[in-house]
Amino acid sequence: MRIRALLLLVCLAAPAIADPRAVALSGSVVGASGKHAVYVAVWRRDGFLERPAAQVRLDPGVQPSFRFEVTPGSWALSAFEDRNDNGTLDMGLFGPQEPSGFWRKFTAWRKPRFDDVAAVVDRDTPHADIALH
Repeated sequence: MRIRALLLLVCLAAPAIADPRAVALSGSVVGASGKHAVYVAVWRRDGFLERPAAQVRLDPGVQPSFRFEVTPGSWALSAFEDRNDNGTLDMGLFGPQEPSGFWRKFTAWRKPRFDDVAAVVDRDTPHADIALH
């Protein structure tokens, strides 16, 4: 009886913990081979390209769709196909060695800055698609 009461309390308290301002940021990854896992990450300004705010792994052969719950603000999305299955985006002298991309297209010959690839997200945003190159 006590365990049931405790579980009920936990279930009732859970919605109060979630941020009521959260919005959905979702889309698909285009250009993956379907033979390797694809990683999608959402980034804040703080920790950009060092520590993602959240990351998902999409298994080979599955629909490469993602969904993140974020608070309104500036966010960046990135994705890469892990062709050597080591769980990280391998970098070479001239940039990524595996197919990768951002939600907001980036083509400069330098490491991207947050403002280059971020967008303001203030409501549910479907179709935040990422093309791999």
